[in-house]
Amino acid sequence: MSVAEPASRPMQGFRRSEKPGGAAGVEILGFPQILFTRTFGDPDMLFVPLLDAAREAHDTIERLCERGEKRENAVMLSGMQLASSLLRDSSFSLVARGLAHDNSYTVDLEGGTLLVQTRLFAVVSRRTSFFKVEIVGKIGGGGMFVVRNPVQNSVIMQVEEDKLRLPNFFSGTLAQECLRAQMEQERFGRIEESVGAQANQEIRMIVPVAGNKVPVILRQKDEGGSWDIVDGRRQEWVGTLAREMETPLQAVLAAVKDLFEHK
Repeated sequence: MSVAEPASRPMQGFRRSEKPGGAAGVEILGFPQILFTRTFGDPDMLFVPLLDAAREAHDTIERLCERGEKRENAVMLSGMQLASSLLRDSSFSLVARGLAHDNSYTVDLEGGTLLVQTRLFAVVSRRTSFFKVEIVGKIGGGGMFVVRNPVQNSVIMQVEEDKLRLPNFFSGTLAQECLRAQMEQERFGRIEESVGAQANQEIRMIVPVAGNKVPVILRQKDEGGSWDIVDGRRQEWVGTLAREMETPLQAVLAAVKDLFEHK
């Protein structure tokens, strides 16, 4: 069974900037080779059209299955469709696997996910940083894309797809937000040794306050004692947790403790 040509041809006219955007490798799981571009691989240029093309290919899987095609064959044919849509542009070529690329894209049509690995550069409050991130989300749409730190294997933030479609979002807004989040996490992780040694229990959280994400620490110095509320940005005491809130808090702690004991 042949694959119908997508009516929209989403990879056409994908260049959104006259400035070269770096090299990239696109891996379509199940396809034998990597699709490589030397000049238009930056996420600000390639992410949106690649996501749209992958979405078209993913929809093709369901159409083929409805017509009686085995899913394994439908995935293979849809992967070929996606590769063909990329290769229509002369900047793409086929290369062998195993080569390192400045930007890496992995399309999993069977699992319905798109993974982007790239490096971002940002300057915030006189701090300059060049760091690697991963962005992963569902091809089918309707959900959030997760931004991760692959070195620490930690989630930095979640971003709506609509924001990722904004011009220069990766090199501008996302890079700065990631660096700010990294700086907040570092400040959040700085606990004075003298206070930390005296703490009996401690809970950390991020609380949205007037559009900002504020790190907050609930700290119990003595067993059975009151809980201090600490501003994690400056390690400043701001209040004491009300007594009536301690019972549900202890219930949460007991549930978490039980989970880890039986893990």
